[in-house]
Amino acid sequence: MRTVIALVMLVILAVLPGCGGEPNSVFDAAGYHVRDGRVYYLNTFPGKAFDVSGADADSFEVLDGGFARDRGAVYLDGHALPDADPASFVLLDRSGYAKDTRHVYARDRVVSTDPEHFELLGGDLSRDSAAVYWPDGSVLSDDPENFVIISNAERYLFTRDAKKVHVNGNPIAGADPQSYRVLGGAYGTDRDGAFYLDEPIVDADSASLRHLQGAYAADVRRAYWMGKEIRGATPASFRVLHEAFECSADEDEAFYRDVVIADVDPRSFPAGAGVTGCSAGGIAFTD
Repeated sequence: MRTVIALVMLVILAVLPGCGGEPNSVFDAAGYHVRDGRVYYLNTFPGKAFDVSGADADSFEVLDGGFARDRGAVYLDGHALPDADPASFVLLDRSGYAKDTRHVYARDRVVSTDPEHFELLGGDLSRDSAAVYWPDGSVLSDDPENFVIISNAERYLFTRDAKKVHVNGNPIAGADPQSYRVLGGAYGTDRDGAFYLDEPIVDADSASLRHLQGAYAADVRRAYWMGKEIRGATPASFRVLHEAFECSADEDEAFYRDVVIADVDPRSFPAGAGVTGCSAGGIAFTD
């Protein structure tokens, strides 16, 4: 029995944290640790620690959970960041972004070589004097001077520059950047037409088009689902019954998406009841 207790005590002593020695993910927080003149990076549990190669413990400075620096180098997750200048290296106000006098980094990827003019924008975008960038460094616009975020809501990012309008990075063919406006959801208009996402809505009346809910809109002549005409729908009495179930009606007919639901009379809907399901075959209501 005494032998068993002694062995257990030895195991406990072996894993207990101390002031020195290699960090242990059972007891220590993940990230950088400086102990006994050595710099370690500890991976999250159940990961192990490793020596940060070449790091100078005396000048080592932790910047956040991933970035650190000493007098000779910048580090990310315990590995040297090539060509980064530790003297001028600073974090930016977006997780994973940093810069020095020569580069802007998104973690270990260089996203700009113009840090002086680099700017973080909404929608996880950024720009410098040459371009507007997505988070992966790909170019959204080569006209940063005239670039504007029109709207960033409901999963739709609308932007424009002097030449084009984009929605979620896709150019809206034929849209006029100067007059384009977002109505709501994925609907927009300019001085000449109407659009759903990046597609024109054929024969829509852009002057009267209004967004209703979700994928639905209407003008003085038609109702629309995802930019498609709901044939037979009367705009004056058209209403969305349930956006998520893609169910709508006017005074005479009910619709699933852009299709008439046969043999359903809106006048027979139970008063005050909510829609619990909708398909091309019918509508279900709460009891």
